[in-house]
Amino acid sequence: MAYLRNNGLVSEWEYKGKTLEEATKYAKDGGFEVRVVEVDGQAKMLDMSVSSARVNFRVKNGIVTAVYTG
Repeated sequence: MAYLRNNGLVSEWEYKGKTLEEATKYAKDGGFEVRVVEVDGQAKMLDMSVSSARVNFRVKNGIVTAVYTG
């Protein structure tokens, strides 16, 4: 398994308030995959896969408002 920042533990404060581009770069630099699950209140179509090496973002006006793993 690849290196994950903080042993794969994700804190919302690390991402919340950053632009999508900043948060994506930070996540990828930490070894995570990124998936956007909601944009401006509109949920995205997703598969049912789960990955401990992935962070999911909710985005409003280009800013990350929520993040969770899976």
